[in-house]
Amino acid sequence: MLIIDGHADTLSVALKQGKTLNNLDYSFNINDAFKKAPFIQTLATFVDPKYLKKDSGFKIANNIINKFYSEYEKNKDKLILIKDKTDLEKVIAEKKVGAILSIENGSAIDGKLENVDYFLNMGIKIMSITWNKDNDLGCGALTKNDTGLTDLGKEYVKKLNQKNILTDVSHASEKSFYEVFDISSKPIIATHSCVKELCNHPRNLTNDQIKKIAESGGTIGVCFYNKFLSEKDISTIDDIVKHIEYIVNLVGIDYVSFGTDFEGVKKNELPEGISGVLDFDKIFNKLRDRGFKEEDIEKIAGKNFEKVLKSVAIRINFDVANVGKGKSIK
Repeated sequence: MLIIDGHADTLSVALKQGKTLNNLDYSFNINDAFKKAPFIQTLATFVDPKYLKKDSGFKIANNIINKFYSEYEKNKDKLILIKDKTDLEKVIAEKKVGAILSIENGSAIDGKLENVDYFLNMGIKIMSITWNKDNDLGCGALTKNDTGLTDLGKEYVKKLNQKNILTDVSHASEKSFYEVFDISSKPIIATHSCVKELCNHPRNLTNDQIKKIAESGGTIGVCFYNKFLSEKDISTIDDIVKHIEYIVNLVGIDYVSFGTDFEGVKKNELPEGISGVLDFDKIFNKLRDRGFKEEDIEKIAGKNFEKVLKSVAIRINFDVANVGKGKSIK
Protein backbone atom coordinates (compact mmCIF):
# COMPACT_ATOMS: atom_id res chain seq x y z
CA MET A 1 0.00 0.00 0.00
CA LEU A 2 1.36 3.40 -0.99
CA ILE A 3 1.61 5.75 2.00
CA ILE A 4 2.05 9.50 1.51
CA ASP A 5 2.62 11.79 4.47
CA GLY A 6 1.88 15.39 3.52
CA HIS A 7 4.06 17.09 6.12
CA ALA A 8 7.04 16.45 8.39
CA ASP A 9 9.65 18.82 9.81
CA THR A 10 12.38 16.20 10.00
CA LEU A 11 14.64 17.88 7.45
CA SER A 12 14.60 21.23 9.26
CA VAL A 13 15.14 19.59 12.66
CA ALA A 14 17.96 17.41 11.33
CA LEU A 15 19.84 20.49 10.10
CA LYS A 16 19.35 22.27 13.42
CA GLN A 17 20.52 19.23 15.41
CA GLY A 18 23.35 18.26 13.08
CA LYS A 19 21.86 14.79 12.52
CA THR A 20 20.91 12.76 9.44
CA LEU A 21 17.61 11.60 7.97
CA ASN A 22 18.66 8.05 8.90
CA ASN A 23 18.52 8.82 12.62
CA LEU A 24 16.20 6.27 14.23
CA ASP A 25 15.26 8.76 16.96
CA TYR A 26 13.17 10.65 14.41
CA SER A 27 9.54 9.69 13.83
CA PHE A 28 10.28 9.86 10.13
CA ASN A 29 13.60 8.40 9.12
CA ILE A 30 14.67 6.80 5.87
CA ASN A 31 15.44 3.42 7.43
CA ASP A 32 12.01 2.96 9.01
CA ALA A 33 10.20 4.43 6.00
CA PHE A 34 11.99 1.95 3.74
CA LYS A 35 10.37 -0.86 5.74
CA LYS A 36 6.95 0.60 4.78
CA ALA A 37 7.88 1.30 1.15
CA PRO A 38 6.54 2.50 -1.12
CA PHE A 39 6.44 5.49 1.23
CA ILE A 40 6.47 9.15 0.20
CA GLN A 41 7.39 11.83 2.70
CA THR A 42 6.82 15.54 2.16
CA LEU A 43 9.83 17.16 3.78
CA ALA A 44 9.13 20.73 4.85
CA THR A 45 11.60 23.56 4.65
CA PHE A 46 10.42 25.41 7.75
CA VAL A 47 11.26 29.11 7.93
CA ASP A 48 10.87 29.74 11.65
CA PRO A 49 9.84 33.39 12.21
CA LYS A 50 11.94 33.61 15.37
CA TYR A 51 15.13 33.41 13.27
CA LEU A 52 14.10 36.04 10.73
CA LYS A 53 15.62 38.88 12.75
CA LYS A 54 19.06 37.33 12.35
CA ASP A 55 18.80 35.86 8.84
CA SER A 56 16.67 36.26 5.75
CA GLY A 57 13.95 33.72 5.04
CA PHE A 58 15.64 32.97 1.73
CA LYS A 59 18.92 32.06 3.43
CA ILE A 60 17.19 29.91 6.06
CA ALA A 61 15.24 28.01 3.39
CA ASN A 62 18.27 27.56 1.18
CA ASN A 63 20.32 26.08 4.02
CA ILE A 64 17.62 23.51 4.75
CA ILE A 65 17.20 22.55 1.08
CA ASN A 66 20.96 22.14 0.74
CA LYS A 67 20.79 19.80 3.74
CA PHE A 68 18.34 17.67 1.78
CA TYR A 69 20.61 17.40 -1.23
CA SER A 70 23.52 16.42 1.00
CA GLU A 71 21.37 13.65 2.51
CA TYR A 72 20.02 12.66 -0.89
CA GLU A 73 23.47 11.97 -2.30
CA LYS A 74 24.16 9.54 0.54
CA ASN A 75 20.86 7.67 0.29
CA LYS A 76 20.09 7.20 -3.40
CA ASP A 77 19.86 3.44 -2.89
CA LYS A 78 16.66 3.98 -0.88
CA LEU A 79 15.53 7.56 -1.55
CA ILE A 80 14.11 9.15 -4.72
CA LEU A 81 13.41 12.88 -5.09
CA ILE A 82 10.03 13.14 -6.81
CA LYS A 83 10.23 15.70 -9.59
CA ASP A 84 7.58 14.29 -11.94
CA LYS A 85 5.24 11.35 -12.54
CA THR A 86 8.11 9.12 -13.66
CA ASP A 87 9.79 9.47 -10.27
CA LEU A 88 6.58 8.69 -8.43
CA GLU A 89 6.02 5.59 -10.52
CA LYS A 90 9.62 4.54 -9.84
CA VAL A 91 9.09 4.87 -6.07
CA ILE A 92 6.07 2.58 -6.31
CA ALA A 93 7.59 0.06 -8.74
CA GLU A 94 10.91 -0.23 -6.88
CA LYS A 95 9.34 0.05 -3.41
CA LYS A 96 11.54 2.90 -2.27
CA VAL A 97 11.15 6.06 -0.21
CA GLY A 98 10.09 9.13 -2.13
CA ALA A 99 10.68 12.73 -1.08
CA ILE A 100 8.50 15.71 -1.96
CA LEU A 101 10.03 19.06 -1.03
CA SER A 102 7.86 21.83 0.40
CA ILE A 103 8.27 25.23 2.01
CA GLU A 104 6.46 26.10 5.23
CA ASN A 105 6.15 29.89 5.49
CA GLY A 106 6.24 32.06 2.39
CA SER A 107 8.71 34.38 4.14
CA ALA A 108 11.23 32.16 2.34
CA ILE A 109 10.92 34.34 -0.76
CA ASP A 110 12.04 37.52 1.06
CA GLY A 111 9.21 39.45 -0.58
CA LYS A 112 10.51 38.70 -4.09
CA LEU A 113 8.18 36.74 -6.36
CA GLU A 114 11.16 35.83 -8.54
CA ASN A 115 12.36 33.59 -5.74
CA VAL A 116 9.39 31.30 -6.37
CA ASP A 117 11.16 30.39 -9.63
CA TYR A 118 14.35 29.74 -7.71
CA PHE A 119 12.64 27.36 -5.32
CA LEU A 120 10.87 25.60 -8.18
CA ASN A 121 14.27 24.91 -9.69
CA MET A 122 15.38 23.55 -6.33
CA GLY A 123 12.60 20.96 -6.53
CA ILE A 124 9.95 22.60 -4.35
CA LYS A 125 6.42 21.35 -5.09
CA ILE A 126 4.34 22.84 -2.24
CA MET A 127 4.50 26.29 -0.59
CA SER A 128 2.44 27.83 2.21
CA ILE A 129 1.54 31.45 2.95
CA THR A 130 2.45 32.00 6.60
CA TRP A 131 3.37 30.21 9.77
CA ASN A 132 0.71 31.12 12.37
CA LYS A 133 1.54 34.81 12.60
CA ASP A 134 1.36 37.55 9.99
CA ASN A 135 4.03 38.15 7.37
CA ASP A 136 4.36 40.23 4.20
CA LEU A 137 2.08 37.83 2.31
CA GLY A 138 -0.84 37.63 4.70
CA CYS A 139 -2.27 36.77 8.09
CA GLY A 140 -1.66 33.57 10.01
CA ALA A 141 -3.97 31.38 12.06
CA LEU A 142 -2.95 33.13 15.29
CA THR A 143 -3.37 36.67 13.94
CA LYS A 144 -4.85 39.34 16.18
CA ASN A 145 -6.32 41.29 13.26
CA ASP A 146 -7.35 39.20 10.28
CA THR A 147 -6.94 41.38 7.20
CA GLY A 148 -6.26 38.42 4.92
CA LEU A 149 -3.70 38.43 2.12
CA THR A 150 -1.62 41.44 1.22
CA ASP A 151 -1.36 42.59 -2.39
CA LEU A 152 1.96 40.72 -2.55
CA GLY A 153 0.29 37.64 -1.09
CA LYS A 154 -2.36 37.66 -3.80
CA GLU A 155 0.32 37.85 -6.48
CA TYR A 156 2.19 35.06 -4.70
CA VAL A 157 -0.80 32.71 -4.95
CA LYS A 158 -1.16 33.53 -8.65
CA LYS A 159 2.55 32.84 -9.13
CA LEU A 160 2.29 29.45 -7.40
CA ASN A 161 -0.61 28.58 -9.71
CA GLN A 162 1.38 29.67 -12.75
CA LYS A 163 4.34 27.52 -11.73
CA ASN A 164 2.25 24.46 -10.77
CA ILE A 165 3.29 24.66 -7.13
CA LEU A 166 0.55 23.56 -4.72
CA THR A 167 -0.67 26.21 -2.28
CA ASP A 168 -0.77 24.98 1.33
CA VAL A 169 -3.32 26.78 3.52
CA SER A 170 -2.30 25.18 6.83
CA HIS A 171 -1.31 27.99 9.24
CA ALA A 172 -3.28 30.60 7.27
CA SER A 173 -5.97 32.77 8.87
CA GLU A 174 -9.59 32.32 7.81
CA LYS A 175 -9.65 35.45 5.65
CA SER A 176 -6.32 34.51 4.05
CA PHE A 177 -7.76 31.04 3.42
CA TYR A 178 -10.85 32.34 1.64
CA GLU A 179 -8.86 34.76 -0.46
CA VAL A 180 -6.55 31.92 -1.53
CA PHE A 181 -9.63 29.90 -2.47
CA ASP A 182 -11.08 32.79 -4.50
CA ILE A 183 -7.80 33.46 -6.32
CA SER A 184 -6.54 29.95 -6.96
CA SER A 185 -7.39 28.18 -10.19
CA LYS A 186 -5.68 25.01 -8.93
CA PRO A 187 -6.47 22.63 -6.04
CA ILE A 188 -5.52 23.95 -2.60
CA ILE A 189 -4.35 21.71 0.22
CA ALA A 190 -4.07 21.79 3.99
CA THR A 191 -1.02 19.61 4.52
CA HIS A 192 -1.40 19.26 8.31
CA SER A 193 -4.66 20.37 9.87
CA CYS A 194 -7.62 18.79 11.65
CA VAL A 195 -11.35 19.39 12.15
CA LYS A 196 -12.42 22.42 14.20
CA GLU A 197 -15.82 20.91 14.95
CA LEU A 198 -14.06 18.09 16.85
CA CYS A 199 -11.32 20.19 18.43
CA ASN A 200 -11.74 23.95 18.64
CA HIS A 201 -8.19 25.07 17.85
CA PRO A 202 -7.40 28.09 15.62
CA ARG A 203 -5.18 25.89 13.46
CA ASN A 204 -8.04 23.55 12.63
CA LEU A 205 -10.48 23.84 9.74
CA THR A 206 -14.16 24.79 9.84
CA ASN A 207 -16.75 22.71 8.00
CA ASP A 208 -16.95 25.33 5.28
CA GLN A 209 -13.16 25.41 4.83
CA ILE A 210 -13.12 21.62 4.46
CA LYS A 211 -15.87 21.89 1.85
CA LYS A 212 -13.93 24.59 -0.03
CA ILE A 213 -10.77 22.42 -0.14
CA ALA A 214 -12.83 19.53 -1.48
CA GLU A 215 -14.51 21.84 -4.00
CA SER A 216 -11.08 22.88 -5.26
CA GLY A 217 -10.06 19.24 -5.71
CA GLY A 218 -7.51 19.36 -2.90
CA THR A 219 -6.90 17.31 0.22
CA ILE A 220 -6.74 17.70 4.01
CA GLY A 221 -3.82 15.97 5.71
CA VAL A 222 -4.97 14.97 9.19
CA CYS A 223 -2.29 16.07 11.67
CA PHE A 224 -1.06 13.87 14.53
CA TYR A 225 -0.75 16.64 17.12
CA ASN A 226 -2.58 16.03 20.41
CA LYS A 227 -3.76 19.64 20.62
CA PHE A 228 -5.34 19.49 17.14
CA LEU A 229 -6.95 16.10 17.73
CA SER A 230 -8.50 16.49 21.18
CA GLU A 231 -9.38 19.29 23.56
CA LYS A 232 -8.09 17.06 26.37
CA ASP A 233 -4.51 17.59 25.05
CA ILE A 234 -4.16 13.81 25.13
CA SER A 235 -5.22 11.79 22.12
CA THR A 236 -5.36 8.25 20.77
CA ILE A 237 -5.46 6.53 17.40
CA ASP A 238 -9.25 6.62 17.77
CA ASP A 239 -9.06 10.42 17.62
CA ILE A 240 -7.15 10.29 14.32
CA VAL A 241 -9.85 8.01 12.96
CA LYS A 242 -12.62 10.33 14.24
CA HIS A 243 -11.15 13.26 12.29
CA ILE A 244 -10.81 11.11 9.16
CA GLU A 245 -14.40 9.85 9.51
CA TYR A 246 -15.72 13.37 10.03
CA ILE A 247 -14.11 14.63 6.82
CA VAL A 248 -15.32 11.57 4.89
CA ASN A 249 -18.87 12.05 6.15
CA LEU A 250 -18.76 15.77 5.33
CA VAL A 251 -17.23 15.78 1.83
CA GLY A 252 -16.50 12.17 0.83
CA ILE A 253 -13.63 9.71 0.82
CA ASP A 254 -11.57 11.49 -1.87
CA TYR A 255 -10.38 14.52 0.11
CA VAL A 256 -8.67 13.23 3.25
CA SER A 257 -5.07 12.12 3.71
CA PHE A 258 -2.26 12.23 6.28
CA GLY A 259 -0.10 15.16 7.39
CA THR A 260 1.61 13.84 10.51
CA ASP A 261 3.84 16.84 11.30
CA PHE A 262 6.48 14.39 12.56
CA GLU A 263 9.35 16.23 14.29
CA GLY A 264 7.23 19.38 14.26
CA VAL A 265 5.27 17.41 16.84
CA LYS A 266 7.43 15.88 19.57
CA LYS A 267 6.95 12.21 20.36
CA ASN A 268 5.29 13.00 23.71
CA GLU A 269 2.76 15.18 21.81
CA LEU A 270 1.69 12.37 19.47
CA PRO A 271 -1.38 10.17 20.04
CA GLU A 272 -0.90 7.19 22.32
CA GLY A 273 0.43 4.26 20.29
CA ILE A 274 1.99 6.46 17.59
CA SER A 275 5.72 7.17 17.60
CA GLY A 276 6.65 7.10 13.92
CA VAL A 277 6.13 5.82 10.40
CA LEU A 278 6.08 2.17 11.49
CA ASP A 279 2.77 2.78 13.29
CA PHE A 280 0.62 3.56 10.24
CA ASP A 281 -0.68 -0.03 10.23
CA LYS A 282 -2.32 0.64 13.61
CA ILE A 283 -4.40 3.38 12.00
CA PHE A 284 -5.28 1.21 9.02
CA ASN A 285 -6.44 -1.56 11.37
CA LYS A 286 -8.63 0.91 13.27
CA LEU A 287 -10.15 2.05 9.98
CA ARG A 288 -10.88 -1.59 9.11
CA ASP A 289 -12.53 -2.02 12.50
CA ARG A 290 -14.73 0.99 11.68
CA GLY A 291 -15.87 -0.63 8.44
CA PHE A 292 -13.66 1.12 5.91
CA LYS A 293 -13.07 -0.88 2.73
CA GLU A 294 -9.51 -1.61 1.57
CA GLU A 295 -9.92 0.63 -1.49
CA ASP A 296 -10.97 3.51 0.77
CA ILE A 297 -8.04 2.94 3.13
CA GLU A 298 -5.72 3.03 0.13
CA LYS A 299 -7.18 6.41 -0.84
CA ILE A 300 -6.61 7.82 2.65
CA ALA A 301 -3.14 6.27 2.90
CA GLY A 302 -1.79 7.77 -0.28
CA LYS A 303 -3.96 7.76 -3.40
CA ASN A 304 -5.83 10.97 -2.53
CA PHE A 305 -2.61 12.91 -2.07
CA GLU A 306 -1.10 11.23 -5.13
CA LYS A 307 -4.07 12.41 -7.22
CA VAL A 308 -3.52 16.04 -6.18
CA LEU A 309 0.21 15.84 -6.84
CA LYS A 310 -0.44 14.45 -10.31
CA SER A 311 -3.03 17.12 -11.07
CA VAL A 312 -0.67 20.00 -10.29
CA ALA A 313 2.83 19.59 -8.87
CA ILE A 314 4.15 16.61 -10.83
CA ARG A 315 1.87 16.62 -13.86
CA ILE A 316 4.64 17.73 -16.21
CA ASN A 317 8.09 16.35 -16.89
CA PHE A 318 10.61 18.39 -14.98
CA ASP A 319 13.95 19.66 -16.31
CA VAL A 320 16.01 17.24 -14.24
CA ALA A 321 19.30 18.91 -15.15
CA ASN A 322 18.27 22.07 -13.34
CA VAL A 323 16.98 20.51 -10.12
CA GLY A 324 19.12 21.62 -7.21
CA LYS A 325 20.80 24.27 -9.34
CA GLY A 326 18.52 27.23 -8.91
CA LYS A 327 19.94 30.66 -9.64
CA SER A 328 19.95 32.69 -6.45
CA ILE A 329 17.85 35.83 -6.56
CA LYS A 330 18.59 37.88 -3.44
